[in-house]
Order: sequence, then C-alpha cells, then structure tokens
Amino acid sequence: MPSAHADPTPATPTTPAPTTSATPSAAAAPTTSTTTAAATLTPATPAAAVADCSTATLSKTISSVTLQLSDYFAAHPDADSALLDATRQPAFTAMGQFDNYFKAHPDQADALRGIQAPLAAFKDRCGLQVAPTDALAVLNGV
Repeated sequence: MPSAHADPTPATPTTPAPTTSATPSAAAAPTTSTTTAAATLTPATPAAAVADCSTATLSKTISSVTLQLSDYFAAHPDADSALLDATRQPAFTAMGQFDNYFKAHPDQADALRGIQAPLAAFKDRCGLQVAPTDALAVLNGV
C-alpha cells in the first residue's frame, strides 16, 4: 500500500501537464519548460514583489481596506458606536475597552481582522517596520 499511495502523488502533478498537451512527447517537453519557467519565475518573483511594495500600491490597499471598514461599520452600528466611544478615551483606557469589546464579540473581531488582512499582508510582504497608518499620520503634519 505505501508504494501504491506514493505512486498517485507523483502522477498527480504529471497529470495536469499531459492534460495541457495531448501527445506524450509534448508532455515531456512542457514538463521541462515548466521546470525552466519555474526557475525563471523564482528570480522574477522578488522583483515583482518589490514593485508591488510601492507607495501607490500601499495607498490603494489602504483605500480598499478603509472602504470595507466603512461598509462594515455602517452595517454594524453597535460596533461603530462602541469603538468610536472607546477612541474618545485616553489611550490606556481605550485599549482596555477595545479588548473587552472584542472579547465579548469575537465574531466581529474575526470579521475586522479579515478586512484588515490585506494591509497586514502588505506590511509583512514589504518588510514595513512602521504601521502604514502611522506613516500616513506623519503626512498629516506635512
């Protein structure tokens, strides 16, 4: 059984290549080309990621997340009210209120984390040490 189980695993990646090319000899060539393409894409991917780390892309990501947050809070006035009220408190008090609110509403915490995931992913992917929102706050003083 272990060898039978091991055989389907290699056959699965090979199966999509022959599906693309009907002839067996053509299937062998795309496999080599696919390997070459994968090797070619590996160095190109970091360059693409660097290009994706522009301030223009950051701004678009922030805009998208902000729009989704706006829609979420419009649909959830209780969360909107609770979080806005918390922001009117001193920072230490506000953080406690945020924590308490989200402990009582874990579904909303998960939804908001999901909405903000693209911004967190951008920060991680691009190696940002300062939160994008903090960087934008600096621009308010310019």
